Amino acid sequence: MLAVSGIVMIAGLCFAIIFPYFLPQAIEPFFTEITGGTFADLTQTEIGFHNLLSAVIGGTMFGWGLMIAMMSYRLMKVQEDWIWSVIATSVIAWYLLDTLGSALVGSSLNILLNTSILILTLPPLIANRQAVVSGFKNSSG
Repeated sequence: MLAVSGIVMIAGLCFAIIFPYFLPQAIEPFFTEITGGTFADLTQTEIGFHNLLSAVIGGTMFGWGLMIAMMSYRLMKVQEDWIWSVIATSVIAWYLLDTLGSALVGSSLNILLNTSILILTLPPLIANRQAVVSGFKNSSG
């Protein structure tokens, strides 16, 4: 699950710093899909607001990824079922809410991105769940 946390933290860093200031063309297709315009059409005030939202989203994602990393590290040391449940529930909650919001605004690109990320997170989530369940069976026998 450390891979999951790494994906989330890297995405958070990209949204907070890299995309708005160094590589805006990476997210411009999402903007164009919704608005029909480009970043060149925005005023400096609108760009500032966009960068603020990117910082909030990126910071939240980075913090969530760090939390997953710390909880995953704890899960490797002590198989506590609640840790896996919190991580899995947070991933599913993110996917459902983010994807619903994307559908409501008509962003098929973000739906595709979310679904790709979810597919990447499923193998480590499932493997860790099996390890936790096996650990409980082995320690109680």
